[in-house]
Amino acid sequence: MTYEMRMKDLRDEAHAEGLAEGKAEEKTATAKRLLSMGLSVEDIAKATSLSI
Repeated sequence: MTYEMRMKDLRDEAHAEGLAEGKAEEKTATAKRLLSMGLSVEDIAKATSLSI
């Protein structure tokens, strides 16, 4: 594998990791907002696909 190909693979992996982290942070922020609105933890878990 050439250096350029390896560097592209590393950039692609880092980009995918960054997207996944961003999605997780957004789900957590949404869960906090829903909790402050009075929704139950169970309903929030269902809505955000987060674990209780």
